[in-house]
Amino acid sequence: MPTATELERGTYFIHNGAPVRVLRKEVIVVGTHSHSKLKIFFQGLNEKVERSVNFHHTDKVEIVDIVRKLGQVIAKTSDKIQIMDMVSYETLDANAPEELFNQINEGDNVTFVELKGNIQIIEKR
Repeated sequence: MPTATELERGTYFIHNGAPVRVLRKEVIVVGTHSHSKLKIFFQGLNEKVERSVNFHHTDKVEIVDIVRKLGQVIAKTSDKIQIMDMVSYETLDANAPEELFNQINEGDNVTFVELKGNIQIIEKR
């Protein structure tokens, strides 16, 4: 598993069970013995807010590879959205944040990502 020093701008990693993207990182000095730490500024997939977390240089982080894909909404139920991948024409069941869920209709094009077997809709196109 990679260490926190390997995080670069644009890298996705798991923080509190959710994928987040690194915006920037800084080396900070804390404590009376001048130990340095990494301050990572990040943003969640569906968030517009910048947050930060401090890591030791040797802390292990889970880096994930996230690929954005284009899909078309086929059907919408009370809790799931069924989409078709526009490249492979595969039918998938996806989740969406509540505010985005209400905006999506059948026939809309959406951007989605797959992470650990779960399909998450990121935006409506």
